[in-house]
Amino acid sequence: MQTEQLLKRCAENQQAASLAEADIADLRRWNSDIDESSRQLTVQLLLSPMTDWENIITEHQAHQHPWYDYVADQATINDMARFLLENSDYPVFLNLLKAIQQVQFTADGAAAVSENIVDEHQPEPHAELMRRMMQAVKSRASNSLYLGSYPSLINRTLVFYYGYYCEPWHLVGSVFATERMGTRRVICMDRGLRRLGLSDHDLAFTIIHSECDEHHAADGLERVSMPSVKRQHDLKANIARGIASCLQTSKQYLDDVLQWATHKHRREPEYSL
Repeated sequence: MQTEQLLKRCAENQQAASLAEADIADLRRWNSDIDESSRQLTVQLLLSPMTDWENIITEHQAHQHPWYDYVADQATINDMARFLLENSDYPVFLNLLKAIQQVQFTADGAAAVSENIVDEHQPEPHAELMRRMMQAVKSRASNSLYLGSYPSLINRTLVFYYGYYCEPWHLVGSVFATERMGTRRVICMDRGLRRLGLSDHDLAFTIIHSECDEHHAADGLERVSMPSVKRQHDLKANIARGIASCLQTSKQYLDDVLQWATHKHRREPEYSL
């Protein structure tokens, strides 16, 4: 199984939300390895009351990672361009929410997901705001810049595609973890990109998400996951695996991003932007 090609096919098919059976089988095999590597964290989540899950996430190295301090205080515009542009295969967040919406929640849980989807369009579609920010960074970066594709980037991204195509409750967990970590992430990005000259107009995405991600995360736990697990206890395992996979692969990815950014003396091939 070649995970880079698998990721490309996952990204290309996300609008149709349909993947070939062979690719589904490869995703399941890939996930079994990720499950094993994040098993200790999954067990910790399963042994903890769900009311403790937010603390487990915020204490994890993926959330506390020094990469975000580097982004806020030291990153160059080329560092930021590489960080943003190499994530071109990351799934559209609205597509993830629409996949989650297909799950059978309580009435209030379904309302919470619908409210999140509505928020993704206010005051403009957030995908468009992200493109605006990326374009502003790209326009300031070097005309040639190394954009990598490497195992930790691929694994961190496939976590979401696994949930999207194979297991929606796993996706509930990975999206919850992502939104819970989102506020620190976007505040540091906003600080760093302002330092590098971007305007309020360029940074509408970070401004909006600095105010809404914690609210969405709280809803994801209190209105979606907890009532669902109370009704069907065995769902807890899949949600926990989604959280654990998201945290562990994110930490490994950020380790690599920071290592590259702080060791620029290494010669690497360049690709035109």
